[in-house]
Amino acid sequence: MIINLQKDYKKLMMEKINNSNLRLPENFSDDRLIIHYINYLRKKSFAGPHKIVKSSNFSCPPEYKKGFTKLEEIISNGGDITPYFNRTASDLSKYDDLFSEWGVLHFHLGDEFIKGEHLVKRGNPVLFAYLHEDTVYFIDIYKHGHWTDFGVIQTMFDNWPEIINPYVIPDAISLNKDITSSELKETRKSGSLVLFTIKDSNGKNICLMPPGMGLNTARSSIQDTRIYDDAMNKLREIQLHLISIEDEIKLDMENRGIILNQEISFELMSFNEQELYLLDSNHQYTITYGL
Repeated sequence: MIINLQKDYKKLMMEKINNSNLRLPENFSDDRLIIHYINYLRKKSFAGPHKIVKSSNFSCPPEYKKGFTKLEEIISNGGDITPYFNRTASDLSKYDDLFSEWGVLHFHLGDEFIKGEHLVKRGNPVLFAYLHEDTVYFIDIYKHGHWTDFGVIQTMFDNWPEIINPYVIPDAISLNKDITSSELKETRKSGSLVLFTIKDSNGKNICLMPPGMGLNTARSSIQDTRIYDDAMNKLREIQLHLISIEDEIKLDMENRGIILNQEISFELMSFNEQELYLLDSNHQYTITYGL
């Protein structure tokens, strides 16, 4: 049997990327480019339908209410959320450290489009939000630039400890030296996993890993890298399984009246979250493989 699902997956992903109208770097490997594309797709997944939960201190300035309401409808019901992204979101060579490290995405709140662009008008206050399962948590609206404000994570913990608790390091209550916001800004540029502390309801220190799983040394999101690695490992498992049942596949082909005059050669033609679609073009034989 001829089969290379990982190679096919990369090919399909690169086709999606090249047809996406996103700005692409010239010096990225295919693997790294796919990881950054996964990061972009995770941002798009903020579009609904989702449940929305707001922090207890959430407040939207009246002058941004119209734009905020439009964005809220898209997150609740679905639609094109990309006009509310930052300007560099469509450039896969750029880094969104706030999202990649903490999982927090910021949205602009303009209620009109910039002339000639598919972006709403930029403004100083931006919405900070976090997606977990089918719920988008509205943390608060911040002035532009709060990308390393530990108060963002403190607000998340104070309101929804259940989504932060998985990142708490047990029995660790302090660090040798707490990192400052300005130090974190510099550390992110080198791609490091940064631990930090916040306070529990009793005022005691809690040591955390980043709730977006942090950055690697390539400054890519560890979460997106893990998603990619998991996909490649799953494809390897499926490939080994298909090879192990080659005799059963041949028997099924014979039962369908297919003459086996060439070696079976499967190619991954398409995929989604539920299944893979494989084609043996030598015999026009297809397999839909459930995930």
